[in-house]
Amino acid sequence: MAQLVKLLDYVSRYENNLYHYQSLFIRIKENRWKAYQQQNGTDHLKLNHQEFREKLFHHQMNWATSTVKEISNWDEKYLQNETLKLLIQEIPDNYFLFYEPIIRVKNTGVELNIILVGPTEVWLIVWMNGEGIWQEAENKRFWKNVRHEERETALSPFIRLERMQSIVREALEPYQKQLSIKPCIVAPHAFIDFTSDWRKVSYIDKRNFTDWHTQLQQNPAPIKGQQLKFVSDLLKSCVTNSLYRKDPLTSESEFHFEGI
Repeated sequence: MAQLVKLLDYVSRYENNLYHYQSLFIRIKENRWKAYQQQNGTDHLKLNHQEFREKLFHHQMNWATSTVKEISNWDEKYLQNETLKLLIQEIPDNYFLFYEPIIRVKNTGVELNIILVGPTEVWLIVWMNGEGIWQEAENKRFWKNVRHEERETALSPFIRLERMQSIVREALEPYQKQLSIKPCIVAPHAFIDFTSDWRKVSYIDKRNFTDWHTQLQQNPAPIKGQQLKFVSDLLKSCVTNSLYRKDPLTSESEFHFEGI
């Protein structure tokens, strides 16, 4: 499961000590999975690889919105966000996920889309929901979705990608020999009717989403030092809004998997 290090402007434990928490997460996940196997037996496991992941997803959300001393007022709609769930539950834990982070640029907070940091690449993702066919509109600032007789429009993903690239490229400069930028537009349930490749953007749609997803799932590379340094640098640029807990937790042991 990918490690959710930043969600919007919510406080994250990874901001405090990335190196400690990323290794702690993997350790807890492995230990809890072994305990879960022992409790439920092998015959029961197939019915529950999803129950376990669902509980782990809730645990990730807890870690991405609170610390021992602080907590953010987060929107519970993210518990039903299928894109967020897919990225967390079906990408391995050698990837670090920034989901709609707000990055500080000079004195302004700029909301980005999705940044997925792997051992050797940094995926900058604009996710296009819905079915149908996405095409560039006559006004190139927008894309249109042609589905039956209805037409939906959205801000051009190129504009959003260019904004992400301009911000992330600066943070990535010290690590560009080890990490490469991979801008992409992802529409898992639709087709993208756009063939120009001069921007060096990957188009991931209904035709090749499974292949792209499998490529990420099967990346065998371990977490790398330069990868962690880049994630740490990017976290320092993120905006955080939080409140101090009235009753701070006594220790990290308060964070646990209920019911597992």
